[in-house]
Amino acid sequence: MRYTLAEIAAKIGGEVVGDENLVVTGINSLEAASAEELSFAEEKFLEKALTSKAGALLVPRKVENLSQPLIICDQPFRAAGLLMMEIDKAAQMVDHRIDPAAVIGENVSLGNNLYIGPGAVISDDAVIGDNCRICANTYIGKAVQIGADCHLYPGVVIRENCRLGDRVMIHPNSVIGSDGFGFFQVGGCNVKIPQIGRVIIEDDVEIGALCTINRAALGETVIGRGTKLDDHVHLGHGVKIGHEVIMCAQVGLAGSVHIGNQVMLGPRSGAGDHLTIGDRARLMGNTLTAKNLEGNKDYGGIPAVPVKQALRQMMAATHLPKDRGRLAKLEKRVQELEKLLQK
Repeated sequence: MRYTLAEIAAKIGGEVVGDENLVVTGINSLEAASAEELSFAEEKFLEKALTSKAGALLVPRKVENLSQPLIICDQPFRAAGLLMMEIDKAAQMVDHRIDPAAVIGENVSLGNNLYIGPGAVISDDAVIGDNCRICANTYIGKAVQIGADCHLYPGVVIRENCRLGDRVMIHPNSVIGSDGFGFFQVGGCNVKIPQIGRVIIEDDVEIGALCTINRAALGETVIGRGTKLDDHVHLGHGVKIGHEVIMCAQVGLAGSVHIGNQVMLGPRSGAGDHLTIGDRARLMGNTLTAKNLEGNKDYGGIPAVPVKQALRQMMAATHLPKDRGRLAKLEKRVQELEKLLQK
């Protein structure tokens, strides 16, 4: 990054107060920014900005006590995010090439402007769209279809017959299309049920590191358009996820769960098999459900209940040790009274 404040203001629709020809070479937090870097402060952090050593600041309004040049814009955090996206795009740029150490199978269809890193394996009959970046040591199984502008980080595994839409990003060491956990017992032995379905990932999905998405036993596991998964998320076989869903770290969904559109699942939340969570429901962290949940409501607790009830239950739990002691005293007193009455 190397921009004048005037150039940055033009990119984000802001107004410069001070030296518009000042050049900044990066963006950083208020605490860590140097005199060569830009930082940002929303209204509630303007007082904190007074002690920042940043060379310039993105702020929502003019502040008299700030000595640095300013760029005034409506949403400093959003403006900073746009700049960070541009910096990241430049940092991620690679040459369009196929590394000699990559392994390409037979009857593979490769799009234009690809990067395929060393050790990547693309199996027979796979289809890779334009402008994809397939990083080192990824594995793409037989007959996998990948759309345009996808980015697979190192160590990603996409097993056979799975399909990715456009602009899908998968972070390191995630596995798409691993076998669902399907077994039945015969004579006391666990016999594996073949998992012959696949995984469908629609456009603009982002999947964090170390996620596992099971293929369906039959049919499809589906992740809907615009959905974002944090690290360490597990989706069982046959799960159906709607559009624009957010799943925080360590969410776990058993087989055949259906999640509606724009649902938000907090960290370590989960659902038992064959359950449905309605559109725009929100589960706070550590929430587990054993029944269907209606949409447009907030939930918490184990088992999941409306969030206000969950908070009351948690507050009540903090009083249990004291209440237990009081109950023991009452029981002792009742026993003493019963003995007196018997006399």
